[in-house]
Amino acid sequence: MNSTSPTTQTDDRRNAIIEATVESFGKLGYYGTSLQRIATEVGLTKAGVLHYVGSKEGLLSLVLSEVYDKETVALTAGMVTEEHPLIPDMLRRVVAVNAKRPSLVHMFSTLSAEALDPDHPAHAYFADRERQTVANAQNINWFVPDNVNVEHILQASFAMMDGIQLRWLRSPGQDLNAMWSDCEAVLFPLPQWNGYR
Repeated sequence: MNSTSPTTQTDDRRNAIIEATVESFGKLGYYGTSLQRIATEVGLTKAGVLHYVGSKEGLLSLVLSEVYDKETVALTAGMVTEEHPLIPDMLRRVVAVNAKRPSLVHMFSTLSAEALDPDHPAHAYFADRERQTVANAQNINWFVPDNVNVEHILQASFAMMDGIQLRWLRSPGQDLNAMWSDCEAVLFPLPQWNGYR
C-alpha cells in the first residue's frame, strides 16, 4: 500500500520538474529546451508536465520568479526592518546564498544572456528585475558614508556580482565568497567606507 499522500506526490513531481528545468535551461537555454525533454527526464508525458506548469513560459516564470528569486527577495525584504544595515553585508548574504546553488546561478546567467533578445519571453523579466532590485534596495535605510549615491553603488554592485558569478561558473572549484571579497575593496574602498562595511 502506498502511504505517500497526493499532496506529497504533487510536490515531489513539481520539484523534479523544477530540478530538470534548472539543469536544462542552464545547459541549453530556453530555446534549446523542449517540454518533451523535461517530461522524459522526470518520467511524465508532455501533457503531464503541462498539468503542473501550464505552458513552457509558465515553466520559465516558475524557475525564475518563484525559485531563483525567492531567497534573495526574502533576504532584502528582511533588511527593511533592520536599523541602518550595511550594503556590503547585504551583498555578502546574497553571494553566500548563490554560492550554495551553482545550478540555479548557471541557469540564471544563461537565460539572462539569451534574454538580451527583445523577443525572448524572459526579456521583460530581466529588464524589470534589474530596475526593481535596485528600487527595492533603495527602500532600505542604509548606513553609508557621506556623499555616497546609494543608487549608483547598488547598480555597480549588482553589475559586478553578475560578472563575478560568470567568472565563478567558468572556473569550477573556486570560492565565490572569496572572489566577492576581492570585489569589496574596489566597491567600498577604505578609508571612505571604514566602519560602513
